[in-house]
Amino acid sequence: MKKRKVIATILAASMLVGLLAACGGGGGTTESPAGGESTPPAEETTGGEEPSGDTTDWANFTIDPAQIPQEKLDTTLHLAVSVRGLENPYIATINDGMHLFSEYLDSIGQKYEMQVLDSQGDSAKEVDNMRQFAAMANGNAIAYADPNEDTIAYSLAEAMAESGGYLGTAWNKPADVGPADLTPNWVIHTSPDNVVNGYNIAKALFDSMGGSGQIFVVEGLLGNTANNDRVAGLEQALAEYPDIEVVAKDTGNWNTDEALTLVETWLTQFPDVGGIWCANDNMVTGAMQALDAAGLLGQVGVCGVDANTDVVEAIANGNATATVSSNGYLQGGYTLAICYAAWTGLLDVEALPAEYREFATPTVLIDSPEAAQEWQSYVPDFDFSRPFGCRVAE
Repeated sequence: MKKRKVIATILAASMLVGLLAACGGGGGTTESPAGGESTPPAEETTGGEEPSGDTTDWANFTIDPAQIPQEKLDTTLHLAVSVRGLENPYIATINDGMHLFSEYLDSIGQKYEMQVLDSQGDSAKEVDNMRQFAAMANGNAIAYADPNEDTIAYSLAEAMAESGGYLGTAWNKPADVGPADLTPNWVIHTSPDNVVNGYNIAKALFDSMGGSGQIFVVEGLLGNTANNDRVAGLEQALAEYPDIEVVAKDTGNWNTDEALTLVETWLTQFPDVGGIWCANDNMVTGAMQALDAAGLLGQVGVCGVDANTDVVEAIANGNATATVSSNGYLQGGYTLAICYAAWTGLLDVEALPAEYREFATPTVLIDSPEAAQEWQSYVPDFDFSRPFGCRVAE
């Protein structure tokens, strides 16, 4: 396949041909920015709904500032991202995405205020934060939310709906609950295909080990949808590599220090380990610290998800194997853009087909020094006037 550049913008046709070009084919397929496309081992988990019969060209839906009532432009809109602490580099990019979207609001003359709703991983606090934020805004509110646990996704949307604001969620929700349950206020739910991501990083790790050897598995928060799906992808890869043996497995709760402690302990029991699969890059950092202390950094493969700066740097230097960028800039910014279209009245949420209420967003697999170096020069450049540019084309 012809090499494509990662540093590209979303084209006006919003079919994701530009940004993260590797993702343009199907819901969740990832590709290394420096080359090899990685095909998911099973059918994709999102975007499989039957066509709605609606002939509207939703992919090219456009926010036209000339159609926004002046009363709306003069009203102070409150926008927020609800997350688990900005110390996580990936989550920090979601906040950056909100700031990128705010620049778009500046360009069209929209009054607004921004804030971060930081739950620090406390689910009850996240719901309370959302309720207070929505009530304070008196319905003039839009937000992105990453539910700490899938069970609170509906509660977050309900907290927003009580005051008439608009919410987009990402990553975590129960399979039998979704935006259609709270129309119009729960506008969308999005997520990269985490089964594919978990599979792709595992395959890169196993291939780097020659297809055999012992591995450690460091899971994320148990009960978290993203973790569960990434582990499912790992299990698919393990089924294809019978000579890979999981010798230790536990949860690091997305936390660097917990992963460090786990890997330190396991290394004393299994000194011949060949690889470490982590459900996110925060835990990769802890694993690398343990490997470095044991004199094994660069000798034992390690992989994760999020494209944290230190992990991408480690891949560039040959000290880590693979990560996946979910592009938090895109997730945060475009979720707010879609919710903004609903708040202004330009977007009729009830008219949206199901595949535009729940859909996949693009990812990029970074699995070589060349791919890491290319990703390090990535600069987000989005057209928020076409808000469904964040949706992976089917």
